[in-house]
Amino acid sequence: MRRVVISVLSILAFSAVLALFPQFYLQALILYFIVFFGIAIFAGLRSYRKNLASAQEIAKGRPLLEIDEKDINKTLEKDKELLNEYKNLARKSFTNFMILPLSLFVAMVLFPVLPPFIEASLKPYIGPEAGRFLGYVAIFSIFAAITTAMFRPITTPRIVRHLKVYETGIVVDKSLGLKAPIEVTDYRLNENRKFIEFKTNNQIFRIYYKDVKELDNILSRLIKPLKQ
Repeated sequence: MRRVVISVLSILAFSAVLALFPQFYLQALILYFIVFFGIAIFAGLRSYRKNLASAQEIAKGRPLLEIDEKDINKTLEKDKELLNEYKNLARKSFTNFMILPLSLFVAMVLFPVLPPFIEASLKPYIGPEAGRFLGYVAIFSIFAAITTAMFRPITTPRIVRHLKVYETGIVVDKSLGLKAPIEVTDYRLNENRKFIEFKTNNQIFRIYYKDVKELDNILSRLIKPLKQ
């Protein structure tokens, strides 16, 4: 929510600058892109630090189970259906990757065209400055919508490479802490492929383990299913 508010305020601020000081068009445009992508990078770093602090707090509890990367890989290698999943993931990743050149194309084509068009259309009614302002608000909003789509949370399963389970929660890959009770909207046990998969905070986690029933028994104490 905070990121959305900052993005909206940035759009309004830069649009106002371009409307009142059109001679600084290039400088303001470059600065906008720096600020926009800087917000995305800052949000990612902030989330990482928060998750790491949570993992350190959880690690103070009594350990129940640890699954290292070697154990996970042995089980994962026996999953014959995983290759098809990776193929589908590659197709989705390619689609998302194409959003970047699309956004750049939109910026190159529409930035010089759309604001002047909106300004000319609205000038007789609200004046040139207000029309120019709304024109830049429109183009910045289009660009923000495209790039926001590009940075959507990944909905494909994140395969856990290291897991440590405590009475206080679980630590994923030594850096992400999920405190108990872990509220999940989906939880499933796949005995044939020997993994447990659950969704929490719009992210899907998949844990491979040779004794998947034992893992299920332990995790069930920490999981709090939520109705969808």
